[in-house]
Amino acid sequence: MPPSALYPTEYDLGDNSLSKSKRDFAFNNQDPVRGWPGRLTSALSWTGSDFVNEEQFVHELSVQDKAEIDNALAHFKDLELDGSAVTASNFPLPGLGDRLLQLAIDLHDGKGFFVLRGLNPADYSPEDNIVIFLGISSYIAERRGKQDEAGNMLCQSYAAAAFHTDQFPDILALQTHGCAAKGGDHIIASSYKIYNELAATRPDLLKVLARPDWFFDSRPLLFNQNGRVILNFGRIHVVGQERSDNGESTPQPSLQQLEALDAVQLLAEQNQLRLAMQPGDLTFINNFALLHARDGFEDTEENTRHLVRMWLKNERLAWQLPHTLQKGNYRTFDDTVEELWNIRPAPRVAFQVREKFGP
Repeated sequence: MPPSALYPTEYDLGDNSLSKSKRDFAFNNQDPVRGWPGRLTSALSWTGSDFVNEEQFVHELSVQDKAEIDNALAHFKDLELDGSAVTASNFPLPGLGDRLLQLAIDLHDGKGFFVLRGLNPADYSPEDNIVIFLGISSYIAERRGKQDEAGNMLCQSYAAAAFHTDQFPDILALQTHGCAAKGGDHIIASSYKIYNELAATRPDLLKVLARPDWFFDSRPLLFNQNGRVILNFGRIHVVGQERSDNGESTPQPSLQQLEALDAVQLLAEQNQLRLAMQPGDLTFINNFALLHARDGFEDTEENTRHLVRMWLKNERLAWQLPHTLQKGNYRTFDDTVEELWNIRPAPRVAFQVREKFGP
């Protein structure tokens, strides 16, 4: 099945009976960013230097907060439910819960990220660490997404990566189990800031990003949905570094497309914010508003970088998505697919291209 059949584009170039030359002319002469804002004014448009200290985005858990979490964990375990059944209602956080709900609003309509700090994963079993992750995150968003077609709910993350978004989830949630001996920071950048910079200096590249001719999904990488700009891509998917399901290499992007990708990477690096992780950190990122990267690192036997990734969706606060992203988002949060809770680290050796929902 061709990519275009899985991910229909939003651009209707007219009657299919048009000759190929006429369709090509219509495509090449359309302006996909016509009418888009020249500048985005939003709390989501920031640069790393806007944050003077970590207190602007790191929320330290108090002694009372941690006592609430421990009590909620004990309460949930007394119910003798499966760990995946944890919700805000059966993981009660009477004080912290209200603050988490406010942070969920900031995640969607504020700066787009925050970190909770103060838990020590060494104080809990691997299973209890995940239950705590689920319990706290259930106040941020009630739905959890599948990481792949097999239904795995967690991804054990180790590798470094360039700036990207995960493909279809609304929220990226990370639990830090271990930190590297050197390096390994999580790095984020504002897509809104990148858009503003390109609109001011290289509007031609905005058009390249917004055209539906990127091979991997036959869709744009840049969207404007009801005034919300979404930059959505994984570089590994679009530069031909993966092989298709039949084992053949995927086509390379054009030189203009590579220039656009490089410009996004450069602007992300120039405006990035490093999140220096600590064991126990819970990090939440708006996947449709921010890019993220994983820094290179060095492990030792005593200090090994280990993140657990989960994908979330808050139905009440979720952004309306362009049609092109809706199908993948639906698949990610499809409740009919059986959930597999791979709590213990067990990285998979290989994925089919269509099976992997995110880098």
